[in-house]
Amino acid sequence: MLATAFDGLDDLVYIADLETYDLLYANRACRQNFHIQDSPGKCYEVLQGLSQPCDFCTNQKLREHGRWAWSCFNPLLQRHFDLYDSVIDFRGRKARLEIAYDITDHVAEKRLILHGDIEQLIAHCARLLNDDAGNLHTLLNMTLEEIGRFLEADRCYIFEIHGGTASNTHEWCRKGVSSQQKNLQHVPQAAYARWIGPLHSGSSVFLPDVEDIARLSPVEYAYLKPQGVKSLLVEPLNVSGELFGFLGVDNPAPHRVQETRITLASISKFMGSTIERFRLINTLAHHSHHDALTGLGNRHLFRKELEALSGPGAAILLLEVNGLKKINETYGMQYGDELLARIGDMLGKLAETGRAFRLNGGEFAVLWTSIDRAAFADTQQRLESFFSGILGFSAAVGGYWMDTGDRPGQAHTRAEKQMYHRKRDYYRLQGGSRYRAEMDDMLRLAQPGTLEQMLDDGKVITYWQPKYSLKDGRICGAEALVRLRHGDEVLSPGQFMPLLESLHRTYLLDYFVFEEACRFLRRRLDEARSVVPVSSNFSRNTFVMPDFLDRLEAIRRRYDIPLTLLQVEITETVDAADQAAFQDMARKLHAHGFCLVIDDFGVAHANLATLAEVDFSVLKLDKRLIHSLESNPRLFKILEMLILTSHSLRINTVAEGVERPEQLTILSGMGCHEVQGFLFSRPLPLEEFRQKLDAAAPPR
Repeated sequence: MLATAFDGLDDLVYIADLETYDLLYANRACRQNFHIQDSPGKCYEVLQGLSQPCDFCTNQKLREHGRWAWSCFNPLLQRHFDLYDSVIDFRGRKARLEIAYDITDHVAEKRLILHGDIEQLIAHCARLLNDDAGNLHTLLNMTLEEIGRFLEADRCYIFEIHGGTASNTHEWCRKGVSSQQKNLQHVPQAAYARWIGPLHSGSSVFLPDVEDIARLSPVEYAYLKPQGVKSLLVEPLNVSGELFGFLGVDNPAPHRVQETRITLASISKFMGSTIERFRLINTLAHHSHHDALTGLGNRHLFRKELEALSGPGAAILLLEVNGLKKINETYGMQYGDELLARIGDMLGKLAETGRAFRLNGGEFAVLWTSIDRAAFADTQQRLESFFSGILGFSAAVGGYWMDTGDRPGQAHTRAEKQMYHRKRDYYRLQGGSRYRAEMDDMLRLAQPGTLEQMLDDGKVITYWQPKYSLKDGRICGAEALVRLRHGDEVLSPGQFMPLLESLHRTYLLDYFVFEEACRFLRRRLDEARSVVPVSSNFSRNTFVMPDFLDRLEAIRRRYDIPLTLLQVEITETVDAADQAAFQDMARKLHAHGFCLVIDDFGVAHANLATLAEVDFSVLKLDKRLIHSLESNPRLFKILEMLILTSHSLRINTVAEGVERPEQLTILSGMGCHEVQGFLFSRPLPLEEFRQKLDAAAPPR
């Protein structure tokens, strides 16, 4: 995943197989310098111009030590490099990751001094900063101490620039020297105005004698003099190609001045790369636990924190917007998204000491680890009043305060039950029948035998939504979807599946749809007509059943369908209690040959942890990621990173909910493999899908 981030670096980065020397990856700078094309060959051929492995190859050292730092002169580029190698797992292979820093401009200077000590310092600092198991703050402080001691300086520090000010975020002081960090927060740009130009151009700033600037720059002098600064050197810190701040030392020993320049210039590059790496890791970790629209914790984080609750004093509150679908249909998806973002903000403020989450769509939750019972009752009443319709919309609210002996799951169920009653009352007043509790009154799905009778009577049917290849525009797959016939209406899953999930009855529909997919494929094969892979959704309750694989295989064998034509979509991640069973079943399915698909990736349910732990073959990007793709630059970057990462993991990507040509153009440019959505086709009855597949014409 991190390999894709290396394309933004000016330094040369490549990955090669430890055993075969095959060049597996090269970043953009490396490809340009060595004119690397597709299927480049061996690392020693491409990077050194040799016909056999290099005499100085570090592979053996890496096998023994795991990491290695060294220097070399490259004859093809006629440049000197510092190189830092480490062993990594890359696409299931043991490989060497090498990062090469161009030091040609410093070689002449380094030969004039005892550069051996400097090289050892730089190599040591590089190893410190490359410690993935470390904490960024600690790694930076340890590096500052190494620099400061080596240069015999009074202080060594890092400043971060934000807008028009700079703040001292990390500092090391020699024994007996007072810390200045507290006094150097939000320093105005006037105090370092002369430095900005050189730092932006990549140059260092050296003040051999601070007294020389007393008249030239009084504001700068007024900041430096009280700190006891007599001389200083600062080097720019660049992160993601932009000036992040600067690395500096105060009062280095006079005989170390020349070494100071070399040391800071080299180590500042390592620091910039380290900060960028931790930023990327933190961004990915944040988005795996937070909702992209509201910034609140998502369902995955909610489940995790819910399990940690214990009474007495803990509490849970659930809230769901009434009529969200109608709001979106009436005012548009953008208005609906803005409304949800406002609700998330308001909920966080109104809940005060609680932590708010967005679970899915218009569903929100708040958790308290400790709150007085009366205070919780008052908070719930205030929220019910606030979301009663005075803002132009309303929401159903349910809550539960945990007493001694209450378990988190029980508390969640009781809060949910209360919210459902409020929701049902709302829809009864509206005269509608969209909500699951109201649908239960009409369909009696909770009564034993009702669903089985509907299956026998043919009231359970399938709809089919085509998937289209972005390579040639043709139908390349389909998703089989379940529907219920109720009189003249065809009901979508949102109107009955939540109730069946709460009753653990979805397995009847899951297996029905899978068998219908096999039946459809068998008929097409027998008629010698074209076929495409078909995916079927399975709920978490069905997926973790011990005999799940056996039942799937029995149906597949009955119709004699090749495994390559069947895809198993997992629509939800599992609760913590089911995690082991979930992963075990996923491994069994993968080993058996079934294609596994993560559905709704990126919002609420599926997350990066699931992607990392289980061998999935297809990743379906949730339609809410696609909806604002053209207008949200941050979302664009995140989605681009997900698709690039999927490519590196050999995972096929499918974008759901594509409705506009602009979205299609962006996804195509990102390298997304397949799309589905209303721009191409709504879910179709079986016969209409058959006709569309027979026509096999590219979509307009």
